[in-house]
Amino acid sequence: MKGVGSMKTWLALACTAVVLCVVLVTYADDRKGGDGQVHKLMERTHEGRRSPYGQLRQIVEGHGAPWPAIEQAVQGFEPMCRALLESKNADIKDSADGYVDSVKEIAAAVKRRDVKGVRDGFESLKQSCGDCHYKGGVGGELEHEKENEHEKSR
Repeated sequence: MKGVGSMKTWLALACTAVVLCVVLVTYADDRKGGDGQVHKLMERTHEGRRSPYGQLRQIVEGHGAPWPAIEQAVQGFEPMCRALLESKNADIKDSADGYVDSVKEIAAAVKRRDVKGVRDGFESLKQSCGDCHYKGGVGGELEHEKENEHEKSR
């Protein structure tokens, strides 16, 4: 029985160490200007065909305007806009204007059922992404974009 109590103690210590590591990594990310919530939402909102960005891109590049699909995709950008505007990192918060304005532009075009407005708003959104990630913005260069460029050059 003595071994069981000892095992529980070691297990508790190991769990505590893991939790402490997670807290320290999160704290270190915040100290160097990162915002974990923004990072998570950025991936969820923009990466992959099923992401709001991927869905909207497919719709904009396709023919016709399935309004329910566009509305659903645009709603998927709301948490991202909120996270950017509420970020603890002042640089992220300050750089959010172009992104948020583009999403508002798309949402207004959807309400008007304006296909050209949705396409123009999507172009503005892509521009805001480029401004933040490639033109010296706070977002830094995207890893998956580097991989895509490498594949295209083959």
